[in-house]
Amino acid sequence: MFMLILLGGAAAFFVVAMIMAASSSKKQGQGGGKSSSASRSKPSGSSSSGSSSASRREDLRLPYRYADDMIFVHGDSVWTGIVLPNAIDEYLNAGELQAMAEGPARGLLNLARGDRNVECHYRKVYQPITALTWAEELNAVAWEPTENYKAYNLRKAEYQERIGAKRERNILLVKLGSLKRTSGGGSGVVSQDDEPFDEPGLLQGVRGTADQAAATATGVADEHLSPYVIAEWAQVAGEVHESLEGLKGSPLTREELVWLIRKPLHGDLPVPPEPVLGSRAWGPNQFDLVVDFSGENRKTHIVLHQYDEVTGEQQTSYTTTLVAANWPAETRFRQSTAWARYAAQHVDFPVEIDMRFTLIPYLRFKDRADKIRGNLVDEMNDMANSGRTPDTKLGSQVTRAQELVDDIEEHKMPGMEAQIRFTISAPDVKELERRRRILEMQFKQDLKVTLLRPTRQQWRLLQSQLPGDAPKLPIAPYLRLQEVEQLGAGLPTAGTELGDNPEQRSGKRLGWVGNLVGWAGKMPVHYSLHVGPARNDGGGLAIVGASGGGKSSLALQKFYEESESGVRCLVIDPKTDFAQLCYYLAFGSQVNDPAFAADAESGVLGTPASHFQPVNPEFWAETEVVDLLKGQAGVLDPWVIARDVPAGRLLAESMLRGFLGDEDYQRVRLPVIEAMATVIGRYNSAIRQAVEQGHTARDAELAVPRPTLWQVVDEVVAAYDHAVASGDREAQKDLKLAQMLLTELRTLPYARLSFAEHPQPLSSMRKRRTVITLRGFQSPAASDPRNWNPAERLAATALMAVVELGSQMLDVGYEKNPVTGEVGLRPKALFVDEAYVVTATESGRDLMRRALKQGRSYLAVTVLITQQAIDLVQIEDSEARSGGANQIHTVFAFKQKSAQEASLVAPLLGRPENDPKVIAALQELRTGVCLQRDADKRVGTVAVDLVFQEILAATDTNGTTRPARQGINPPVSVWDWTFLQEAEEDPARTAAPATAAA
Repeated sequence: MFMLILLGGAAAFFVVAMIMAASSSKKQGQGGGKSSSASRSKPSGSSSSGSSSASRREDLRLPYRYADDMIFVHGDSVWTGIVLPNAIDEYLNAGELQAMAEGPARGLLNLARGDRNVECHYRKVYQPITALTWAEELNAVAWEPTENYKAYNLRKAEYQERIGAKRERNILLVKLGSLKRTSGGGSGVVSQDDEPFDEPGLLQGVRGTADQAAATATGVADEHLSPYVIAEWAQVAGEVHESLEGLKGSPLTREELVWLIRKPLHGDLPVPPEPVLGSRAWGPNQFDLVVDFSGENRKTHIVLHQYDEVTGEQQTSYTTTLVAANWPAETRFRQSTAWARYAAQHVDFPVEIDMRFTLIPYLRFKDRADKIRGNLVDEMNDMANSGRTPDTKLGSQVTRAQELVDDIEEHKMPGMEAQIRFTISAPDVKELERRRRILEMQFKQDLKVTLLRPTRQQWRLLQSQLPGDAPKLPIAPYLRLQEVEQLGAGLPTAGTELGDNPEQRSGKRLGWVGNLVGWAGKMPVHYSLHVGPARNDGGGLAIVGASGGGKSSLALQKFYEESESGVRCLVIDPKTDFAQLCYYLAFGSQVNDPAFAADAESGVLGTPASHFQPVNPEFWAETEVVDLLKGQAGVLDPWVIARDVPAGRLLAESMLRGFLGDEDYQRVRLPVIEAMATVIGRYNSAIRQAVEQGHTARDAELAVPRPTLWQVVDEVVAAYDHAVASGDREAQKDLKLAQMLLTELRTLPYARLSFAEHPQPLSSMRKRRTVITLRGFQSPAASDPRNWNPAERLAATALMAVVELGSQMLDVGYEKNPVTGEVGLRPKALFVDEAYVVTATESGRDLMRRALKQGRSYLAVTVLITQQAIDLVQIEDSEARSGGANQIHTVFAFKQKSAQEASLVAPLLGRPENDPKVIAALQELRTGVCLQRDADKRVGTVAVDLVFQEILAATDTNGTTRPARQGINPPVSVWDWTFLQEAEEDPARTAAPATAAA
């Protein structure tokens, strides 16, 4: 057996021919040897029963004649295709699952409104992910990618292709009607009288002597389909797509159709992507070779041969198709046993589904059901009349038939006649048989479904998988007359797709597919920080989980990826985990030297004053680590941090309240407010005076120093001294405590960062990575700020000020893109570790709301890394109550220690706080596994994949395993990095059995 499939190009002709060697005398589909040349009869569409080889060859043609991005013509039949999106169902509740199951039925009911049968074809296939294309596109959208970043994505593409990552494709094909009107009515979505069709003469044969000679030699004739007729059929297809819009599918494109034709003929071999294999002029138009293969039709399977285009090496795959021969009489809808979902998610190898079905209008369906019931009743009566007792099986069949008739009559619903087939492929016969036995056993044990492999019908079953009209099969007993809901009950579109999903809005593509972060089942999960804002979603990412669950590893991985892509990243790093990643990737194993920490704290790493020099100078040159506690006093003065003076006053109040605690602040609030008013009054007077002297308002703001918190304290002290000097005892009583508490703040750890006579801001953040550390920072032990001790209040308030500082540092103007030369907003990211310390207070939550809202406008994403989710839920809830959209576009939730903690995380995932599936899952998650809620509000389980041994070492925050893993210098070039799968041994295993996670 030898097949060529040819697809028309310039005039959108679509011709497919199957050729057998002239010396072969075997019938269609029964095999045959390959031949380097063969003749074909003209594809006129006429049939012949003659015995000539030309007639036999004509019978073997596969009659694809036309294809575009809306319809295709197969023989005289016109079809359209819809690509159905996968919908993850892992954590849906019963009501949501029911709605998901009813979705396909509602769509199909719209197709069966007429008086004709409608032929449909559902295919579930697996398409290898073209990861190289993904990597190239991702590198192309990066603002200023380093060479290592480009290599990083290309290596990850290699990794995905090496492990055979595949994407489920669910495709529904619908027969629209026929180009030729025939007796008997046929099938279609419109009445026969309304079908567009070709008038005689519109199909033009071979034109010219040269074309006729070419057609005689090749067996391929040039055809012409009327553009008018094509346009009318395209309109019919558009109406079908509108009626099925509830399925949220997209039209099957010509490129996707070509792939769908090729797929059954490749088995488990890779299917070559577009463009087509080769081209050649066939008369006045161009025809393209779509498929070129040879095969052997065995009794129980098909042997498919493909040839490597470069080496000419033969590649072989073995494929077989099984038919669902026996189903349970009654089945209860359950997620775990939905037949299509089960085949996709509970079998360890790819199982493709091929379901041919005919939608039957209500009256025809009722008539069919009545006849079936009548036949069963007659059989029961015959048995009774002959003195035999009808068995219980027949009795139950009569009962079910009656129930079906009653149901049809009550709901006036159409039905369907269907046959479900399952195809498996393997590289050899032994593996094929192993997979067949497993599939049959699992379906029998778990679904109570009997699968049968028809013998001597495998070629016809393979042909039936091709889009378009199917060959007649002598296995009609396995057809099932059933309700339309049975398709949806199989959950055919249930999948595990999560992560970035670009949208099409008003003809514009929003978003892209970001970096690989892990796997949802067999599907890769990609995520980029700025895909959310690109799709007009919120500017926040939340990574939540208990210590040791893996949240820090994911956050550190994203920090590395985003900063290398050109995103300007600022990190608030109280635990120094991010600084440690930078140190390791820049200095390698030197980080284990006892003297390294001292130079890091002194800020002299990489300078002539340090013994430690970077092994990756390029990485270190784009990195800045700032230790605030070692820095100068006043760097966190509220008026230095804030956008303007009024915002500085609000921040000053929040910081003083945080430093002193609510009770003490209320006792000194009046003197503080009066002091602030005095200081701000002097500032405003100086501004007015500068303007009167001829300065512009902008120049005046630059010339006049802003108020400072030091001045506020001085003003309180001055007021107290005045009260003492004037003998005002009442004023002394109020001011004494205020001046005592405020002057003490100037000297306390953390608080002193907010006080200086002449505070200076930090230098502008211009590098790829800026990490602000607070070495020695102690996170509050309690989640409720009312239970914090004075030291914890000081630390938490300082951290809030640092976050405010960070959000202002990211607020920069437009820049020229160094890659494209275009002017625009550079993407930015603010990472906040231990975010619960900030969000625990109302002022901190207000700060985060502002940062998240501004993120979309400034293209700045805020990444919140925290052990506690309740405060983030409050932020989201407040936005929802005010009518705003969620500002956190994606959530990664790692292991929770208790059901109570899990119930607080569930709303952040968009699930009810009492959702038992989510609460149980969050407590049972393994290290490095999380639940993700993506920008499309889909929720599923993701296993984070660090991919490289070097990233595993860099993101290790476990003090036991980190020294061993970071005892090896990471290669400067990512091209020399090692896949975790290829690593000979994990250095940490010789040091301790623990794994790195935090």
